[in-house]
Amino acid sequence: MSADLALAGGAAIGMAAGAVLVPLTRRELAAAVTRSAGGSVQAQPQPVARWHRVALIAASGLLPGYVVFKVGWSVVALPPLLLLLGLIQLAYCDLAERLLPKTMVYAISAAVLVSGFVIAGVTHEWKRLLLASLGGLGFFTVLFAMNLINPRWMAFGDVRLSAVVGFGLAWVSPVALLEGFFLANLLAAVIGLTLIALHRADRQSALPFGFYLALGAGIIILAWS
Repeated sequence: MSADLALAGGAAIGMAAGAVLVPLTRRELAAAVTRSAGGSVQAQPQPVARWHRVALIAASGLLPGYVVFKVGWSVVALPPLLLLLGLIQLAYCDLAERLLPKTMVYAISAAVLVSGFVIAGVTHEWKRLLLASLGGLGFFTVLFAMNLINPRWMAFGDVRLSAVVGFGLAWVSPVALLEGFFLANLLAAVIGLTLIALHRADRQSALPFGFYLALGAGIIILAWS
C-alpha cells in the first residue's frame, strides 16, 4: 500500500472513530461532573461546540493517520495508536472540566493493554511487552508517590492515567517514556508561567496536568513514528 493511501485510510478510520467517540466523551464527562459533585445534581451532557467537535474529529483522524503514514500498516503500532486516539478525547475532558472520566481511562487502558498482550502473543514481541509493562508500572509508581506526598502536585485522576501512558510510550521505547514525562512537565511549567504572567492564573491555580500528560505523550508518539 502506498504512503498516500496509508495516510488517507488511517485518517478516514480515525475520523470515523472520532465521530463515534465525541458523543460518548460528552456523556462520560457529564457523568464525571455528577460524581465530582457527590451525585447531588444530575449533570446533563453539555453540547460540544461545533468547532470543538470538528477539531476533535479532525485530530482523531489526522494524527493517527500521520502515524500510519510514517510507520505503515503495522500491527505493532496498534497500542500507541489506540493510546493516541484515547488521549485526544481525555485531553479535551481535562481542558474543559479539569476532569478525567475514570470510565474512559479504564476503557482506554483495557484497549491498549489487551492489544499489547495479543500482539505480543501473535508476533512474539515479548521483550517489547515486558518493557511496556515495566514502563507502565514504573510511571504509575512515580506519579502515585507524588500524589501521596502532596495531592496538590498530582491529582489521582492523573495517576490513574499514568499506567496506560507509561505502557503505550514504553511500547514505543523506554526513552520515549522518559521524553514524554519530561515534555509534559515542561509544557505544564511553560504554559503555567505564561498564564501567571498574563494574569490568567496565579500560583494557587490548579493545572490540568492530565492535559499536559496527554499532549506530551501525543507529541512523542508523533515524533517517534
